Amino acid sequence: MKFSRLLLICLLLLSWGVVGRAQETENEVDAKLTRNIDSVMAISPLYLPTSYTALGSTFFKPVEYQVVDTSLDNLVHYDPLLKTQNLYQSLGIFGQAHRPMNFSFRRDPGFSLISNPFPLYFKEQTDLKYYNLKTSYTQLAFTYGLETENTFYATHAQNIRDWAEIVVNLRGYGNNGYFTHQQTNNVVADVLCHFELPTEIYGFRLSYIVNHFKMQENGGIQDIVEFLSHANKDQDENQEFNVRLYSANSHLLTHDLMFQQYLNIESKKKDAEEGAKRHWGTFTHTFQFKQQRYCFYDDPVDSAYYPISYALTTDTLTDTLSFYVLSNTLQFSTFPPFKEPSNKRYFFHLTGGITHEYTNYRSAFYAGNAYTPFAQMHARLFTRLELSAKIYYTLGRKPKPSESRKPSKGCYQNNDLNFSASVNVKLDRKELHQVGAEFDFYFLSPDYIFTYFINDHAVWDNNWPKQNIIRLTPYWQYRDYRVEFSYFMLHNYLYWDENREPAMLDSYANILQLHLYAPFRYKGLGIIFNGYLQYSNKQVIQVPLVAGKLDVFYRFPIFKNKAKLEFGLAAAYNTKYYADAYYPMLHQFYHQHSIKVGNYLYMDIYVALQVQRIRFFVKGVHLLSGLMGYHYFTTPAYPMQDRRVSIGIAWRFHD
Repeated sequence: MKFSRLLLICLLLLSWGVVGRAQETENEVDAKLTRNIDSVMAISPLYLPTSYTALGSTFFKPVEYQVVDTSLDNLVHYDPLLKTQNLYQSLGIFGQAHRPMNFSFRRDPGFSLISNPFPLYFKEQTDLKYYNLKTSYTQLAFTYGLETENTFYATHAQNIRDWAEIVVNLRGYGNNGYFTHQQTNNVVADVLCHFELPTEIYGFRLSYIVNHFKMQENGGIQDIVEFLSHANKDQDENQEFNVRLYSANSHLLTHDLMFQQYLNIESKKKDAEEGAKRHWGTFTHTFQFKQQRYCFYDDPVDSAYYPISYALTTDTLTDTLSFYVLSNTLQFSTFPPFKEPSNKRYFFHLTGGITHEYTNYRSAFYAGNAYTPFAQMHARLFTRLELSAKIYYTLGRKPKPSESRKPSKGCYQNNDLNFSASVNVKLDRKELHQVGAEFDFYFLSPDYIFTYFINDHAVWDNNWPKQNIIRLTPYWQYRDYRVEFSYFMLHNYLYWDENREPAMLDSYANILQLHLYAPFRYKGLGIIFNGYLQYSNKQVIQVPLVAGKLDVFYRFPIFKNKAKLEFGLAAAYNTKYYADAYYPMLHQFYHQHSIKVGNYLYMDIYVALQVQRIRFFVKGVHLLSGLMGYHYFTTPAYPMQDRRVSIGIAWRFHD
């Protein structure tokens, strides 16, 4: 506690000193507090506008640049699980496995071993950002959670003579845990380099991502009833509660390398209307290498915890899910790479190509080749109507009858089909008011771990039919307000049953979902609500009837508009339901129907300060811990963290 108090005092003195200097040197700021992007240019005259866009992994897509958020909006939501847009169940602390409370299903074509247990932390090529900037942009952020939690973020983007751009990101997270054997340490790093000739004829993108997660797995607390009663226990001494696993550990290490080069075909003369050369199309070659390694180790093994499918042969459990994928993609596209959509009243863009993918999963388990032709279109009609669609179809050598029991033969993705489409209508000239609909159809193989698996505690060899999944989502949107209704229809859906083994839902499942996202702002007052109303007609697919988050804050200028101060409250709630439990050995969530979680209000309060490019906050987390009982679980057997304090500081540089 001495160190934490000293650090808090130093940060307060630092922010106070900067405020003092700001009063002497800076001009008056624009007092508009209702915008999502604050008027940092007025706070700092040296500020250079910086924007970014997400990139696709396989083919180019219409990009939309967003200005870097320089406000206080997401400062206190320093972890993805805290963000208002994300409603997830977790294992009690950040950096560990989690899954959405709102039902969702999205799958890209290609080999899939298991469902990603870390979707908000695990970085892929589609998560990388490409920046549009004049010189450079840097942000450093550090969060210290009393008493054991530490988070570090670093981003640097550099423009090199308008020919090239380099972006480097680093995120580190460490937590000693609040219960026995709960320590977590994660590091995610990535680098992206984009180069294009001044003539814009040739360019390439080189990017690399590494995800390294190291976690102690305690399997949750042993006696949930004992925790709920807290009989003869001190609330602050969670180490006294027995856990299910005392020596199990998980490791995840991934490497993701992509090299994408493109050749633009353009007219020699400039177009009279656009004042630039007409773009006829782009030829692209993309090479990608992905390697993932999930490791689980436990010694000695508690045979009462693990379901044993056949005789136990050892007191040590070591299991490795390791595979790599090599892919090459050739395509032609009329989308200009790294360019925003055209402002023309009419346009029609097409993309077509083919991907060859070689996958090797522990050699003896699976090794196969897949070929996936694909096509995409994007059209604008009558200025306000936009249509888009994508289709993928996977081909490969179908296993012979004699090879059907040899998992290393053939292509298990053969005849997989992914199709998606969307329609959007702008209802006003400023494009603030719009309606539309999205549609997804999947006819695809399940994750490969459902098909074949073997270790000392489990074994299965299955032959599943294709999954049939449909999603239809009509929506209405005005500015950032959005209301959408989603309908999911599932057939032959694969899931993990209560025995932690693969099971198939052979009858049709229907899931209805109403979603509202409402960011209300008036002067310095802000209210952001994100909520879901859901229904599932199948017990094995459990969703809370109601789940939502609410942020309320008030922001106002201080020191003659030289700084901004914000007070806020964040709350989260969901109704009771049979949330899926977590099985560390498979790194997956599984269905259970014995323990309900929910009907608990989580509440945080915070104060945040912004001076020039420095942002600082102090946050009280889970203030109602113990005051409303001890049933604060989002995943059975994994209590959420108790009441605590977090402090953080972020510093940006734009030149």
